[in-house]
Amino acid sequence: MLKYRPALASDKQMIINLHVAMSKSTYANILPRHYLENELPYEKQELWEKRFAGPNCNQLIFVALSSSEIAGFCCFAFNEEKEHGTYLHNLYVTHEYQRRGVAKSLLSHAIGAFDSTRRRMPVHLLAFAENTNAVDVYEKLDGTVIEKRVVERSGNPAVELLRYQWPSAEVLLYKINDQTSRKT
Repeated sequence: MLKYRPALASDKQMIINLHVAMSKSTYANILPRHYLENELPYEKQELWEKRFAGPNCNQLIFVALSSSEIAGFCCFAFNEEKEHGTYLHNLYVTHEYQRRGVAKSLLSHAIGAFDSTRRRMPVHLLAFAENTNAVDVYEKLDGTVIEKRVVERSGNPAVELLRYQWPSAEVLLYKINDQTSRKT
């Protein structure tokens, strides 16, 4: 049985390892292999070093634990692209735990930790249009595509990004709970 809790500093390396491994797997047919193998690991290391550098009230990181191993994590950033609301910056689950409701449980637990003001704010995220597994999840949760754009980053080929948004964290939580109750 999985346990869900806010991330601890001691989780940092497991989160980095999972983020890199899942990115390499998920984006293998979307981003160049050279980038995934040689640049992405350093980018993720730097990202998580900054996130865990000290107390940060501008983010919320939750983990799903299987014994002492991390089966998944999510990170909400409160002050990034805030014109669209709260930014769900990361949501990753190991292959072993995918399609078992872990991503939805992570989101549910994290949103449950939001204060009442944050719960009423919109939630948004960016996804590669070619990441059909993620797109399917966000579509099933009735996310609205509010932006489509093509971006080039780090000298990589252009990719299409979709920005999904929910009117509030409460609405997203309702959609998660509604889907979960339909499956039981």
